Order: sequence, then structure tokens, then C-alpha cells
Amino acid sequence: MLIGDTPVVVGKNRQRIVLTMLLDSAGRIVTVGEIVEALWAGRPPRTAAEQVQTCIWQLRRSFALAGAVADLIETTSPGYALRVAPQTVDAHRFNEQVADARSLAAQGDRTLAASRFRCALSLFRGPVLAEVDSPAVQAVAAKWEERRLSVIEECIDLELQCGRGRELIDELMALVERYPLREGLRAQLMYALYCADRRAEALETYAAGRALLVDELGLEPGPTLREMHQRVLAGEPVHVSEDAPVNVPAQLVADLPDYVGRPEHERRIRAALTADSHGARICGVYGKWSSGKSATALHVAHQLRDEFPDGQLYADLRGSRPDPVDVGDVLSCFLRSFGVADTAIPKQLAERAAIYRSLLDHRRVLIMLDDVLGAGHVWPLIPATPEAAVLMTSRSNLSDVPGNFPVEVGMLTVDQSVELLRKVVGVHRVAAEPEAVDQVVGATGRLALSVRAAAARLASRTHLKIGGLAQRLSDPDRRLDELSHGAFDMRSYLAPSIEALDPDARRVWYAAGMLQVPDFGAWVAAAAVDTPISEVEPILEHLVDRGLLDVAGTDHMGVLRCRMHQLMGVYARERSLSELPVAQRAGMLDRAADCWLGLAQGAERLLKGEAGGSGLIECPTAVCEQMIEMVTSDPGAWLELETEGLRFAARHRGRLSRVPSPARSRLGRRELGIAKVGADTDDQDGVAAVPSAS
Repeated sequence: MLIGDTPVVVGKNRQRIVLTMLLDSAGRIVTVGEIVEALWAGRPPRTAAEQVQTCIWQLRRSFALAGAVADLIETTSPGYALRVAPQTVDAHRFNEQVADARSLAAQGDRTLAASRFRCALSLFRGPVLAEVDSPAVQAVAAKWEERRLSVIEECIDLELQCGRGRELIDELMALVERYPLREGLRAQLMYALYCADRRAEALETYAAGRALLVDELGLEPGPTLREMHQRVLAGEPVHVSEDAPVNVPAQLVADLPDYVGRPEHERRIRAALTADSHGARICGVYGKWSSGKSATALHVAHQLRDEFPDGQLYADLRGSRPDPVDVGDVLSCFLRSFGVADTAIPKQLAERAAIYRSLLDHRRVLIMLDDVLGAGHVWPLIPATPEAAVLMTSRSNLSDVPGNFPVEVGMLTVDQSVELLRKVVGVHRVAAEPEAVDQVVGATGRLALSVRAAAARLASRTHLKIGGLAQRLSDPDRRLDELSHGAFDMRSYLAPSIEALDPDARRVWYAAGMLQVPDFGAWVAAAAVDTPISEVEPILEHLVDRGLLDVAGTDHMGVLRCRMHQLMGVYARERSLSELPVAQRAGMLDRAADCWLGLAQGAERLLKGEAGGSGLIECPTAVCEQMIEMVTSDPGAWLELETEGLRFAARHRGRLSRVPSPARSRLGRRELGIAKVGADTDDQDGVAAVPSAS
């Protein structure tokens, strides 16, 4: 017995007997006399009533330790009652599910009825009450064992009617071996063997059963077994009953009419969804926010509709938002789409999932699950049959989903971005301003959504030159406004992921955005938030998993380096200005800048050959002390790696003199901090190479 997920520790045999009596009559009164009879079988001691009271007290104590509510066992004048909701007792759930299964069978839905029977039978986790030594309790156990066997026979009968004889042979052989005198099971085994073209074995099964009945009971087989024997001898054709017609859902949302092809990604997705597999084929399409992963996955799903003639299911799980969709609700919707009535949908998630898997068994169905959070969010929706396929999209790589084949969708190429502009804005208009088109594409960071938003704004304003939009986008303070048009609102796509972060992760995200460098080491973020590197690294990895940061690689010491997409950086700085106090923002930037500059001056002294080694490096924060080994191991490589960080630090502190001369020479001829956002972007990652000062 469980209270929530906590098992109730029941002590001696007497407590178990009393608990069994109460559970078997849950919600009803069990008299003291009934309990006494169960405990002592007609030979009670003089203190029987007092001992029953002691057992009840011990049970109440065990319940309390497991976290049960008070008065779970109610005392009444004739005895005691266990006051629990019926649906929390397996016995009640078993009876309810069996009744549902029989109702479905009467309506002609044999497949669903058999699945419901299997759900009911799964509630038996072993021999009933085998460890409780009491004639009265064993009588209860015998009653439940007979019910279980009767339901097994009903269930198997339906499954045989549905043509699943071959699959049932092993189970039936084990049942006949355990219950050799049960003629119904033996007849079912004969029929299953006969369906599998194993007539000789079917006749041997009959002969063995007849011999056992004659030897042990002196009886000939009953009519059920004899009739099956005659059917096998006569070679009657196998008849498979037809279920009521099953609905064929077609739930995919519309493909984008102006979709720009991404052939490499599409090829890999198609290959994953059509490959040979022992289980369901699973493909997880992942990428950062607004990269176009959902559009790509949906496009392939439409192309593969003929491969999945038994239906296509679709659900937006909203995993990146604070209010993800409940998986149980999704299962209910999927069951309804196959024609399952509301009254036949069970309340328990596991039972819904079992019926769902049964309905998909041997059916070629494609299930598309958009915006998945992780394995726990999606696992009940994964079918067991190899004929089905699951196509997921997520901001994380879904590595915790067993069997997943990951396909990463990154940013559009420049050519794909220009092609999208052509499709939405018009070929002639795009061809007239090629340089402005390149500037717009650069400012969007080549995210599918941001390019589409820019295109939608141009399409709605035929008077607006592409060069005019490029000029507006060059201003970081209005870039997100210009890239939000109608349904394409960049902030609305970004905000849910940020709202879902805990305070520590959000603080690191703010710092990463305010640093305004192409990439940075974990130590810089740790310095900015004044937190040990060992605590910041897992936060950075979490931000990477959520698509809010990208991995830029590792430095020469193997330390993780991250980068933030330019539009994410604009959004992070915008939110930090409105949500963080001035002193907190200044403190983050001061600590990061002082670490950069302090370590750099120590590196310069080492390059000059001054004595003292690591003692020459001044550490303005405790975080920097962990970086001394990296700097002293190769000061020149470190200065080269941190060139842009040193430029940012010097600009923030306003003192070029703080930048060591070796590093200053690496900054090139440009004065510090004059590069433009958007105009000078890395062609690979859409990150501003040298952002302007804010």
C-alpha cells in the first residue's frame, strides 16, 4: 500500500490481515467480529477485542509515518472503516476498467476493449495476498485470482478475434502450464496454434489436456474444448472479426507557402523517419529560438504523408513557455481523434498511454510534437510499434529521449535569407537594392523568424526602401521594434524562455548579454556575477541547452567558451536596463572589465620576461585567481584569445592605458569601440564582432 508515493510499512501478520480486510471493503464498515474471525479462525482469545484495537492503532501509526491524513481509519460502533476515495484502490479501478472494456466490446470496438482489459490486468503485480497467512484472507485472494483469470480469458478471446493468435502463443503456453485444468485457456492455446499453422501442436495440446482430465478427475473434456478440437480437425478457416472503422486523423497544420528549402536538414529528417527500426522511429529537430526548426520539420512531415496512411497527429507542447501543455490532455485529444469516446478515456495517465499504444499498434502513423521540453514531457506519447514515427522539435537536443536521432537546424545561409526576402517582398524589389539586402540580412542575424519579420514589414510598406529598413536596423535600440511586425514579434518569442529561468540563470544571462563580445569564457561570466566558476559552468550549459547561448568552443586550456546571438544580446541588454538596478549592472561590468585588464597586465609582464611568474598577476576578484594558471601557461595565446574582451574592458573603463601594449597591438588600427552592430557580423553565427558602446 502507498500513501502518495510512500510505501506504508506494515508490521506483523495480524496488521496485514486487518489491513486486507479493510482494503477489501474500502469505504464500508468491517465489524470487529469479522476481523476476529479472520485473525483467529473461530478460536479467539479472551483479549481479542483489545488486540484488534492494538492492531488498528499500529496501522494508524504506520499511515501517519507515511504521510496519510488523520482519521484514515474511522472507528464506528460495530467496527472500523477505511475512508479512501474508491479510485485510489486498485480493486475498484480494476472493476471499473473491466466494466469499461466489456462496454467497448459490446459496441464492437474489440481492439480498444482488449487494451482496456490489459490496463486492468496490469494492476496485478504478483500473486494476490500470498504473504498473508489467514484462511479468510486466502479466500479473498482466491476470489481475486478467479476474477483475474476470467478477465485474461475475455481479453485473449478478443485479441484472438482481432487476428493476434501468433503473438499470444507464448503467454498462453505459460498460462496452460500453470493452470492445466482450465479448459478455456487450453482451447485458446489450441486456436492460437491453429492460427499459426501449427495444427499438430494444437491437437497434441488437446490430447494432453484430455489425458490430464481423465486421469485426475475421471472426466471427459467439456464442450468448449471438444468444439475447438473438432474445428481443428475439420480445418475450418480462421475468421478475424472486423472492428468498427477507425478514424484516420490528419492534424498537421498547413505548410508555409513561402517556405525556403533546407535540403540537407530535410534529407536527414526523412532518412530518420523512414529508416528500418525495431521500435518507433524518432527524430528530434532542434535549434535556437526562431531558427525555423518547426517550419522545416512540418515541411518534411507534409512530404511524408503518403508514408503514413493511417494518420498524422500533431500537438504543440509549449515546452519553451512557462505553461507547457499537460501530456495527459494531449493523450486525450489523440484518443478522441481515433474515435474514442470521452466516457472511454481513463483518468490515469498510464492507462491513457496504454490505450494510445494499443491503437497505434501495427499502424503507420506520424506523430509530430512541437516545442518539446524533454523526455519526461514526451515519453508517454512515444508509441511502441516500429510502423509509427515521431517527429519532435525543441530548443534542446533531446539527448534524454532514448532512440532519438537529432537534427540541428541552425541559421539560414545568406542565400536562403535572400531567397526568403524574394518570395515575400518580390524579386524585382530585392534585385534593385542588393547592398541594402545584405545589410538587412546581416542585421537579422539570419534567423528564419527575424528575416521573415523584416520581409513582412517591407511587404506591408511598399513605399519603404530596403535601404531605409537597413538604416533603421543599424540602430540597436530600435532593432527589435523593426523586427516585430504583426504576428512576428521577436520579444514574444524570446520572453517565455527568459521567464522560465531561475534567478541565478537569469543573472548569468543578463551578464552574458551586457558583455558585448563575440565570445567569452565561463570565468568572465563568473567574475561578472561574482560567483565561483564551478557554479557558473552548469548554468551556462543550461542556457546552451535552452538555446539561449551557443557553444563557441574551448580555449587552449579546455575551458568552455560561449557566445550569444546578436538579437539575443540586444534583448538581454534591453531587459537588463529595465530590470536591473544601475549599481548592479555597473558592478557586473566593473568586475568583468577589471578581471580582463588585471590578467592582461600580468600577461604583459610575463611576456617582457620579468621575474616572479604568477606573482606578477594582480587579481581584482577571487574568480581571477582561478585563471592565473591559464595566463601563465601561455600569456601570448591568452592575450590573442581575449583581444575583443580587452577592447570591451578598456572601453568600459575608459582607459586605453590599462590595455597592455602587446594586446593593444593586436587590436589593429581601429580605435577602440567604433565597429557597428549588424554591419560587421560573423558570417557563421550572427554575433556582432565588435558591438558599439551602449
